[in-house]
Parts: sequence; structure tokens; C-alpha cells
Amino acid sequence: MPPTAARRLLARPVLWLLLYGALVVYGVYALLTIPVEVLPRFGYPQVMVIAHWPGAAPEEVETLVARPLEGELLALPDLVTLRSVMGQGTLEIDARFVAGGSARLDLQAVYSAIDRARGALPAGVAPYAEIMGNAVNEVADYAVHIPSGVPAWRVLKAVQASVVPALRAIAGVQRVEVYGTGNEALWVQPDLAAMHRYGVSPADLAGAVSGQTVLGPAGYQLLGHQDVPAEVRHLPSDAETLRRLPVRSGSAAIPLGDLARVEHTSVPVYSAARLDGRPTVALVVLKQPGASTLPVTAAVARTLENLKGELPPGASWQRVYSQGHLVRLIRNDLGRNLLVGGALAIAVLFWILGFQRGVWVLALSIPLALLLGIAGLHAAGQTLNLLTLGALSVAVGLLADDGIIVLESIYHRLEGGGDTVEGVWAGLRDIAAPDLTGTLTTVAVFLPLLLVGGLAALFFVPFALAMSISLLASLAISLSLIPLLVARLGVLPRTRPASGTRFLAWLERHNERLLDLTLRHPRSALAASTAVLAGAVAAVALVPVSFLPLPNEGVLLDSFSLPPGSALTDVEASVGELTARLRSDPAVAHTFTRIGSAGATAYTERSFAGEIQVVLSPGVSASNLDDVAAHLLRVGRTAGVQQSIDTPTIERVGESLSGLPQPFVVTVYGSRISTLRAVSEEATKRLRTVASLSDVFNNDAYPVTRLQIAPRDDALAAYGLSPAAMFAQLDLALQGRVLARVPEGNTHLDLYLRLKEAPGLGLAGLRALPLRTAHGWTPLGVLAAVDLAVGPNQIRHINGARAADILATPSGSLGDAVAAARKALAGLELPAGYRIAFGGLYPTLEHLALMLALATAGAFLLLIGILLVQFDHLRVAGILLLDMPLALAGGAIALWISGVGLNATGLIGFLTLLGVSLNHDIVLLHRARRNEASGLAPAEAVREAVRVRFRPIILTTLAAALGMLPTALGWGLGAEPEQGLAMVVLGGVIWSSVLSTNLIPALYLHWHPKHVRP
Repeated sequence: MPPTAARRLLARPVLWLLLYGALVVYGVYALLTIPVEVLPRFGYPQVMVIAHWPGAAPEEVETLVARPLEGELLALPDLVTLRSVMGQGTLEIDARFVAGGSARLDLQAVYSAIDRARGALPAGVAPYAEIMGNAVNEVADYAVHIPSGVPAWRVLKAVQASVVPALRAIAGVQRVEVYGTGNEALWVQPDLAAMHRYGVSPADLAGAVSGQTVLGPAGYQLLGHQDVPAEVRHLPSDAETLRRLPVRSGSAAIPLGDLARVEHTSVPVYSAARLDGRPTVALVVLKQPGASTLPVTAAVARTLENLKGELPPGASWQRVYSQGHLVRLIRNDLGRNLLVGGALAIAVLFWILGFQRGVWVLALSIPLALLLGIAGLHAAGQTLNLLTLGALSVAVGLLADDGIIVLESIYHRLEGGGDTVEGVWAGLRDIAAPDLTGTLTTVAVFLPLLLVGGLAALFFVPFALAMSISLLASLAISLSLIPLLVARLGVLPRTRPASGTRFLAWLERHNERLLDLTLRHPRSALAASTAVLAGAVAAVALVPVSFLPLPNEGVLLDSFSLPPGSALTDVEASVGELTARLRSDPAVAHTFTRIGSAGATAYTERSFAGEIQVVLSPGVSASNLDDVAAHLLRVGRTAGVQQSIDTPTIERVGESLSGLPQPFVVTVYGSRISTLRAVSEEATKRLRTVASLSDVFNNDAYPVTRLQIAPRDDALAAYGLSPAAMFAQLDLALQGRVLARVPEGNTHLDLYLRLKEAPGLGLAGLRALPLRTAHGWTPLGVLAAVDLAVGPNQIRHINGARAADILATPSGSLGDAVAAARKALAGLELPAGYRIAFGGLYPTLEHLALMLALATAGAFLLLIGILLVQFDHLRVAGILLLDMPLALAGGAIALWISGVGLNATGLIGFLTLLGVSLNHDIVLLHRARRNEASGLAPAEAVREAVRVRFRPIILTTLAAALGMLPTALGWGLGAEPEQGLAMVVLGGVIWSSVLSTNLIPALYLHWHPKHVRP
């Protein structure tokens, strides 16, 4: 009879049913509520700060915007590094904090620093901060088809008034960005000749408009029994009213319409948006990091459909991109593959074991383990995404492993006769230790992924969690629920063979022949296995490599750039030509173009760069996106335009990681921009001689032309004008200013003043521009020098110090590239106070490699410890560990034969094999050593162990192979990114079973330990 504790355990089914019932209820809740995403949530402790100051040169952005912000940010206690890039009218600051902290708390600290610096910033500069990785939360892009004759600002006003508030009210929406044109405005365009004739300056015009625009409270009045607030309201809201406003000229009042043209239009912007080559208004929706994409995108689509009547007549929405489409594709295809794979795994169990009660119990364990795995992911705050769903799709076949081993052990005992409960307990006692050891060794392999922080954690931790939780759930079910149900249901031994037993017998006969051969020639078998591994490694070098290919999102994203400083009109013309070519291709349904960055957005491209979202036609094949992208690059090739095409999600992952250092960076530090440029250019020239470096690029030293207006002190003094007064007139005439904002419902009307012809004056026109002085109207050229100058394309700061980054692509080892670069720069003479440092990801990778090595060493020691506890012999542990690298050959061969490319998930598949390969070996050698302890000779003990364990090994191999077969075959577009992962594990599991039933027993006998623990 079993011990009393065990009997009590098996005799209390209600306790176990309540426990598993509660877990199932939570699992169902988790399944219904867990968010489904494309990628895991980004929680990297880095915050990006973006600020726009249109028209400002990098030096002004540096002095007046970056320095105040950096001064506050550098004082934050947990800050590690601060990197800033100042461009023409833009600033991006990347603040990295200590690992292990809360990114949300870091964001709050950054906003507190921004608030403290806000008083020192120029008027109109409003910095925006977000956690790195927020770009992947851009879940929906829409644009408006605007009919001819309808101004874009009218559409913008309708969207701002009705659509944006409704979208912001959707649960899970973080931010809504609208751009494409300026706000509705009454644009006052000064007539310089009329102003000269009447003696009126631009400041007089601005003062007249501002003085006539009043909106403010005037206290309260007691009327009867009520306090009634008083309000002064004088708001010119149409062009005719504005034209009648009086402007003082001496003792006379001149109507504004006699001094300027008033046009009902929009505030000019230095960016552009085009839908199919026509002006448009674009809408971008970003979700909250914790929100689920599908309900957000569905609610956005419903809201836009319901509010389409708010658009001007003839205008309509065009969906450009929806991340929900990709999420739905991944969820449906990987989810279906999970179900089909699970059904195939269960079917093979019934085929070989027959339709018995125990098999039904075993079949139940697979979906139950999956459900508990999802429950564990939900409890850990994870989502269902490419990595976690990929792990589950691979695990669906492996989850039967523990159950099969336990059920077979119980069957083996029950077939010998005796009491059912005693037989169940004896079978469980026989297999519990090796079953536990096998699963723990698999989970131990994932420990390095769980312990490594930084960027690796973003991608590897979710996969490792999904695999570990599912496998541990399977172990718990096999050691508790399966024996409990088998004991309670009274499962009888098999009385007749199932239909698959012939196939199993055929496999066993052939394996016996192979085992005989291997036992006679163990060294040759080991050499052959090693040769197979070497050949497989060589074959992997021939397969295509990519980061993370994604399914067809229905959209490709074409990032483009023209030479820095290119005129916006020239950029629009070149990109218009490019998009016209794209739209002429049958593969393209629509194009949406963004040039530059609107001030209300988180984009930072300048006016010579942007992106084109290419909406593909419905009939475009989704299986060859690389070919489609290459074809569209050829179709759209335009002189002077650099392009790169990828999927939107991959592109936005790149944007999310853009604040991180590049793989290879040489940084030159110094104080003077001109000297820094000269030193960095010389360093760039030397680095281009390094054979192991390619694409050496120094964007920081790229010079751009700008126009400088330098006041002449003597001339200003003679004409009674201060530099500030001169700038105030130029600011109004050339840059423009919103003088007042007239509220109109949910929106407002801008009263804006600027010369209409300001951007096209040219050098001669600027020098002739009349300014009002104490001696009347004086040309600007008399008061200031107006000349072209060369300035930096951008300025970079690292921890507040000026720096220039030189980027390159190493063609070999990163360490060798750094050594060669140091040698090339060894003779470079640096001015006092200047220095060169090697940065980028090199130090980060060194640290990551060290941490990964330590974690791997710890996991390896843990594996040895687990194996020593199980077998009490170092030689046996060594034989088992030898199987780990050999099993990789199966995955590599499967990858090569299938032609599936190697990507990040495929690499994780090889890691998975290291743990999975040990399960069968442990169970088999445990049986062999028990046989020896009972008195059998070593050779007979091994052969008996192979005979007894062959069926469960084959069953688990078939269940695992069939479970991941749909994903390995790439069934479904959403499953394609996981095809490499499934193919690697599929091939590795099959090859590992061959090694477990042949090579490992042979090596055990060849290096047989003298002492066997009883």
C-alpha cells in the first residue's frame, strides 16, 4: 500500500478539483481580457523629449531650448546618460535612467524638470516627453480625401472640433495628432508701399489688431437675487470686420484694409501632407501602453464612421494604416495553429494509445496547461504577442511530454496487475524524480533570458516566461491531476492494441537495429553526430537572416531623405514625382506622404525628409513583401532622393529604439563647433581607411547654408533703432506671429500677421526690405549685413557637452573593428580640451555579454547541480550535457532544408532545444540505472530502458512535432514570423529523440560509471 500521506493525497479529489477549478476560472478570465499585441510592451527606462521651434537655427535651439532643459534634466538623481540633438527648428533629448526603475516614474521626473525649465524657454516652445518605445503604440493612421474647392483648413477645423474630442474619449487612447495644414486664420498681409505712404510700421498693425481684440472677465453684478458675471468681448471674426479696424497714423486713423490685405486662409506651416498627391489632413491615434490594440482600433473606426457627416461635403476618410489588422492576423493565425496543433497532438495520442480514459485525461492536460500558461502571463502583466504566442505555439506539443511520461509509467505498473491506487502511486513514484528533473532542466535554460536586463529583456523575457510558465503548469498537472483522475476513474490496462501500434512497432524494430549498430561503434556514432552538427552549422550560414519579419500589414513604409537644406518646394516636387510613379504601379492602391514634422506631433524629421505610407492593393501577394518592396524601390527611384522601405511596425520599432546608441560610434568631444567639425572630418577620413568598417558617416559635420542678419551698431545708433526693435519688425514681417485667438466653439480662429511674400524675398529683397526708424523708412541692408553663411546641420550633446558622432557598420567582430579604429586614430592630433571616445552599443554590448555569460554560467551550474542530484555522478551528467549541442543539428538542418530564414525567434528556438533535448535522456538513463541497481547487467539494463521508454519518447516526439507543425509549415500569414522558431524546435526534437534512443545509451555504456546508486 502507498504511504499514508500519498493515500490521503489521492483520496481527496475535491481539494484538487477546487484548486484547478479556481485556476481554470482565472485562466478563462485571462484569456478573455489579456491584451493581444504585435510586440511586447516596451518598459525600457529611457524618456524622449521633443521640442519644436520652427525656423530656429541649431545654435539658437542649443542655447535657448536645450541648455535650460539639460540643466534641469542633468540634476535628476537616477539619470545615467543624456543625449541631445539640435537641428533646424527641432530638439530631441534622450534621457536614460538606471535599470530596474519604473519608466512611468522616470517620465514624471522628466516632466517635472520640463516644468521647472519652462519659464526660461522661448515663447511658443512646448516640449513633449514620452517613454521610449511609444512609436509602436501608433495604432491607426487616417487621411481625408479633400474634394476640389474645399480648403484643407476647413477640414482641419471640422476634425479638431468634433472628431478629436470623440477619439480622445475612447478608452485606451493616449494621444491624437492632427496635421497637414495650419489652423484657420485671418491672415493680415502688410502692403509695404501703403505702409510707407501712411507712415505705419508692422508693429503699428500688430498693435491695432491686438488692441481691438478683447475677451476677459469684468467682475460680477448683483441683479436681483443672482450674481451675474460680466464679460468684455470684442472679437473680430471675419475679414471684413478686420479690414475696418482703425490703425493710428499720426492724428489720423487708417482702415487696416488700406494698409494690408486680409485673407481668410490658414497659418502657413513648414511641412506637408499629401494623400495620392493631393493636400490632406492626417490623423494619428496612439494608444495607452497598457491598452489592447484591437478594441482601440475598432472604436476609432466606428467613431470615424459615425462622425463622417462632420466633414465638409464630399470629404471622406481613407484608412492608411491600422495595427489592428496585423494584431488580428497574428491572433487568428497563431491561435488557429495552437488549436490545430493541439488537436493533432491529441489525435496522435489516441491513434497510438487508443480511446481509453487515461488518454482522455492526458488530452485534457494540453489545453489546461495552455490555459494556465496564459493565466500566468496575465498575472505577470504580459500580453499575447508574437513572442508569447510563438512560445505557446511551440509549447503546445511539448506540454504533453510530462503527461505522457507519467501516464506510461502508470500504465506500466497497472499492466502488472494489483490495486489501481497502489499502481498509480507506484508508477508516479517511479517517474516523478526524472520527470521533475527533465522539466527543471528545460526551465533552467531560460533563466539567462529572465535575468538579463536592458534591451534583451524587451524581447526575450516574454518568450522565456511563456515557455517556463506553460512547462511548469504541465509538470504540475502531470504530477497531480493526471494520477488523481486515473486513480478515481479506475483506468484499466490496455486490453487490445490501438490502430497506431503497428507504426510504433515498425519504428521500434528499426530503432533496435540502429541501437545495435551504435552500441557496437559508440565512438564512430559520436563522430558522425559531431560531423552532422558541423555540417548543420555550415548550412545555417547559407540561410537568409533577418531581424523579425512581419506579415503583410497591407502597408509598406518608404522613408526618404533629400540633402540637408533642400527647399521644401523642391522636396515636394521630387516626392510628388516619386509618389506618382508609385501610384502608377498596380500593386499600389494609395500613397500618403508626410514631409517634415508638424509642431503638434512627436515627429522630428526636418523639411528635407519624411515618409510615404504605401497602401497596397488587396490582391498583392503577402508572401513576398521583400520582393514587393524591392520592386517599389525600383519603380519610385528618383534622382537625389534616398529611400528605404520596410513594414510600418518594423520601422516604428526602429523609431522607438532610435534614442539608443548605434552599434559602432566614435564620439569626438569639444567646445567650438568649427573645431569640432574639422576634427570629426579628419577622424572620419581616417576611419574610412579601416577595412572592417563600412558606411562611415558623419552627419553632425554636414554643413548647411543659412542666411545671417547681423545688425550694424553704428547704423542702428544713427537711425535711432535698437537691435531688439529691429528684430521685432523682422519677426513680424518674416517669421509671422499669431496676434490673437478668437474662440469659435471647440476650436479657434487665429489672427495672424506676416508678409505673404516673405519666404521668396531672396538676398536682394531682404536687403531692400524697409524698416521703420526714427528717420523714416530705411532698407534693412543699411542697418544690418545680410549674407549667406555655413552652419552645422545639427549639434549634439552628450551629458551636456558638445560632441560629434561618427557612425559606421562593422563588417566583422565589433571588438576587432574597435581595435582597428583605435589604431587608425592613434596619430590624430587633438586641440587642448578635445578628446575621442568609443561609444555606441560597444560598452553596452560588453556589459550585456558579461551579464549573459554570468547568467549562462549560473544556469549551466544549475543544470549540473540538478543532474548530479538526480544521478549522483559527474560522468552521467557530462554525457547528458553532451547531447545539448548535438541536438542543435536537427534544428539547423530543418531550417536549411525548409529554406526558412533565421530571425530573432529562430535564435530563441535554438536556445529552447538546449533544454528540451535533455528530457528524454534523463528519463531513459534513470530507468537504466534503476535496472542496474536491481541487478541487471549494464548492457541489458540499457536495452530494457530503451524498450520501456521508447514508446513515451516517440509519443512525446510525435505530439511535439504535430503540435508545432502548422506553425512550422507557415500556415497563415500571421504565423510566418514564428515559422523559423517552430521549424528549429521541430527538427531539433526529432533529431534529439534519435540521439536519446541511440547515441546517449551507447555513450553511457562506453563511459559506464563503476558505481551505480541503488
